[in-house]
Amino acid sequence: MNLFFKRLTGQLHSTDRMERDILAEEERIARYRQVEKSPELKEYLELKKMVESKEFQQKKYNLIHTKFKSTPTYQTIKSYKDLLHDRNLQHYLEIKDSKMLKDYLAFRASENYIKLQSPKEVRNSMELKQMAAFEKSKDYKNYLQYKDSKVPARFQQLVDEVATEEYKKDYAFWSNPNRWKTTDEYQQEVRYKRLAVMPDIKFYLQQDVATIEQQEQWHATFVEEGEWLRLSESKWKAGFYYTNPKLIRQHSFANEQQANNDGKNVGTLDGNMQIFTKQEKVAARAWDAKKGFITKDFDYTSDIVQTAESFRQKEGLFMAKLRVDGAIHHALWLGSGERTPMTSLFHYNGKHITMGNYGPKGFDGTVVKGVSASTYYIYSLRWTEREMIWYVNNVEVFRTSRDLPQEKLFLALSSFIDEHQRPSEGQFKIAWIRVYEK
Repeated sequence: MNLFFKRLTGQLHSTDRMERDILAEEERIARYRQVEKSPELKEYLELKKMVESKEFQQKKYNLIHTKFKSTPTYQTIKSYKDLLHDRNLQHYLEIKDSKMLKDYLAFRASENYIKLQSPKEVRNSMELKQMAAFEKSKDYKNYLQYKDSKVPARFQQLVDEVATEEYKKDYAFWSNPNRWKTTDEYQQEVRYKRLAVMPDIKFYLQQDVATIEQQEQWHATFVEEGEWLRLSESKWKAGFYYTNPKLIRQHSFANEQQANNDGKNVGTLDGNMQIFTKQEKVAARAWDAKKGFITKDFDYTSDIVQTAESFRQKEGLFMAKLRVDGAIHHALWLGSGERTPMTSLFHYNGKHITMGNYGPKGFDGTVVKGVSASTYYIYSLRWTEREMIWYVNNVEVFRTSRDLPQEKLFLALSSFIDEHQRPSEGQFKIAWIRVYEK
């Protein structure tokens, strides 16, 4: 897999961008969950449900578009004013309480009322003349018109009604063309709109919940960030690991030019975990395929460390940000304690980077070109029950479903110089390793 053109065209994201994206994703999820618990979001969702309801929208429409003249409040004041300006009614009200009417009604109820039937009696009496004149007057006719009518009672009812504080409040409300803005509902709508444009709530509403929930299915099972001072404080142990506990684990190989130095060449510096390959003479144990273990003089020292006794995992996401110096071998791999299965997350042989899986059928992988091993990249392996997929930063470089491991594997880091290489010093710098599982 040649990544040169992907790097040239920007399809291969820079490592800085990858880390920013990873951090941004973590912050995005954390912010989403924080906003989810906020009182502002709770208030927004409650207001949203209310404001968007049919009842709320219908009420808003009615309050905005209803004409004052079509309201019962208007009809009440109109009826009141019509009767107030009804001259006959107002005249009736004046006559009803007048002394003249009271005198006439008293006279009408007396025995003298019969005298009105005698013209002679009327001509000779001033009182009878007055009573006779009133009985024939427009005032009395007007009184009779309204005396048994419901109109005066209705008018009094209207007078009493328009004088109440409740009616005055109704009148002030319905006669106001901007009445909607005086309501509690309007204030709730204003609050809803203000909440809707708050950065946190806008952010929350823009998120794909399914994506966040899918991301949250992953949790970290192993994190290495070079924060320890001594190897004994870390999750790593020096030397090889073999399933057979009787096999010696602290050794090198006779066909290599470095002695594995029992963890002395492993440390942390500037926040990086490092394996140092140094030029120094040492006599150390080496495995010779024909002779067995021998003592060999080496001109270089390096190391191998693994997590066989502290961490193993089957399937998941394995990620590491790393770089190397020196044209020698540097490798991050997953081991089982046997020859196979073994999975290479990163292997630099001094010239090329390889990634892939070693199984009973041999190596199944790829050579990665177009990127420099001396530059920090993030190397990843997504391992599922069906396949393994390798990535450099955001670009997939290889996938396979052949010879997938069926057991938990441990992490291992090593640097070495094979017998065919020109020996040199080198450094294997691991900024971080993170492992996740669902």
